[in-house]
Amino acid sequence: MTPIRLGLQGSVLNGQSYLYVLLALLNGAILPIQSNLNAQLARSLNSVPLAADISYLVGSIALISLLCTGWFGRPDWSALAKAPRWSLMGGLFGVWYITSSTYFTSILGTTLTQGLIICGQAIAGLVTDHFGWLGVNRRRLSANRRLVMGLLIVAIFLLSLPT
Repeated sequence: MTPIRLGLQGSVLNGQSYLYVLLALLNGAILPIQSNLNAQLARSLNSVPLAADISYLVGSIALISLLCTGWFGRPDWSALAKAPRWSLMGGLFGVWYITSSTYFTSILGTTLTQGLIICGQAIAGLVTDHFGWLGVNRRRLSANRRLVMGLLIVAIFLLSLPT
């Protein structure tokens, strides 16, 4: 299959890349569902932290099961000692995400909560790309990227207006 060149970044999409794009869209679709499931669990248990703990426990069981299948190869456990210490903070950020999205979904609603999350992700992504932080390839803050951020901010403003 001949790759397709996209205009803005000169990125190349081929058949496998299209699958990744679809799976990334699926990931985005799963987040509001996860937030709502966790919010319902928190209401049932009357505890946001306990709901988040249970979410992590179930997720950990699923990940350990996946690790045991060997589908992703054999991990190099000895490399853990060589990994940058800051890279282990991903779990802490995950705790923040699960707990806060569980709480805010109940207060702000699914759409506004997810819109704010997406806007925050886009801002962090633009800054990370622009400066090449955390080992990513640098992608300068272009006029198109500024426009997209402006549109996201307008969307968040409109979502936050009373209905």
